[in-house]
Amino acid sequence: MKAQGYFGGTFDPIHNGHLSVAQQLIDKLALETLWFLPAGSPWQRTPQADAQHRLAMVKLALSNYPYFKVDEREVHRQGLTYTIDTLKEIRAEQGGSVPLWFVIGADSFLNLTTWHNWQELLNYCHLAVACRPDYSVNEDKLSPQLRSLLIKHYDSDPQNVNDPAGKLSIINIEESPISATAVRHCLQQHKDIQSVVPNSVYHYIHQHHLYQ
Repeated sequence: MKAQGYFGGTFDPIHNGHLSVAQQLIDKLALETLWFLPAGSPWQRTPQADAQHRLAMVKLALSNYPYFKVDEREVHRQGLTYTIDTLKEIRAEQGGSVPLWFVIGADSFLNLTTWHNWQELLNYCHLAVACRPDYSVNEDKLSPQLRSLLIKHYDSDPQNVNDPAGKLSIINIEESPISATAVRHCLQQHKDIQSVVPNSVYHYIHQHHLYQ
């Protein structure tokens, strides 16, 4: 059964770097579909653009990619968003046998123990920690809880994982120099961003006067 992947983020705004990372995740995790999961009201930070604008931009950016889809649930959820609640819902919908990968960045992994009910995450999915090729997760720098998690659940061959949940893999990703922070800064400085975001997103941002 082909794996499904979930790529969460504020996407504030979505840019070409996100799309590059997503394409690599499709290949490195052998995914049938990668679902973009825009955050609604994330408890750790507040996005600059409201959720409906961010969702609209994600939909525009993905419109030409049949293997990328949008999961809107966190945008429509009332109150704060916790990943564990989202994963429980996804697992219930996808069934008990489908391999599910949830993608997080290296910085998020290092802070995983601050997440709500983080110990339960691997009951519902596999974790793919996306890292730059020159970055390695140094076990000596991990908290005892994360070190134990890595030792117990690590899998070096995520393309051949058939279990529905419970694995943790480190995925080397060629990162783009583009960042959402830099895109917002350029817009605030009235600099052109057309080369770093999809054309449809570029026009949406200017049509709605976002990040001015």
